[in-house]
Amino acid sequence: MIFEKDYLPMFRESEANGLIGIKGYLYYFQDMTTHYLHNLGKGNDTLPEEYGICCMYTKYRVHLEKQADYTKPLHMETWLEKNNSHALLYQGFSITRDGTLYASGRVESCFFDMTKGRLTRPEAVDFPKNKEEERLADVEPFLKKMMRSADDMEYRYTHTVHYTDLDKMGHMTNLKYVDLLLNAFDSQFYKAHMATDLEIHYVNQCFESEAIRVYVQTGEACIWLLGLKENGSIAVQGMLKTV
Repeated sequence: MIFEKDYLPMFRESEANGLIGIKGYLYYFQDMTTHYLHNLGKGNDTLPEEYGICCMYTKYRVHLEKQADYTKPLHMETWLEKNNSHALLYQGFSITRDGTLYASGRVESCFFDMTKGRLTRPEAVDFPKNKEEERLADVEPFLKKMMRSADDMEYRYTHTVHYTDLDKMGHMTNLKYVDLLLNAFDSQFYKAHMATDLEIHYVNQCFESEAIRVYVQTGEACIWLLGLKENGSIAVQGMLKTV
């Protein structure tokens, strides 16, 4: 089942240059993937109340081909990809306009039993079977290795989790991590470089009043990002590519 929607970009979703970039595309990505699960009756708008279980996003990957203006709607599609895991879901995503690819991505998600405090399988929420498509998103596979230590990384800033960062489950919502990582660089950096790829691995949940320290390291092919909690544990791992 492929879920499709046409959407006219709004100025509020733009980058500092006034165009829709990687941040706005990730917003669309989350809107589409959550809408897909809502259509199946398995979204976080109802799962916690019905099953005591929530759907958690564990990884994001998005690739940007082209920034968008506001002249025409964007055509967005999302679907479940076939995979060999019995516990994880993979959703592909694409954005096109007039047949031209603007962005593509993939999200990895799982189901978390809020009472037992552990992961559970899709069967626990009666997830419908045979919804996968024989289609893969036009994006690279998730990285197997990310930064696990701030040693030799450069500290950039500290973000404290506040009310507007929170989601229904009381932890910092997925999209706030996009801002968290992109804000490791200032506007002058983005005037000189356009972000084309962003991968995020969500490692530990962050809650209100917690502080997250953000670190960066520039490699040969990409920029590594890391967010650490006050106790030194990893909150989030990231990878950014620019041109």
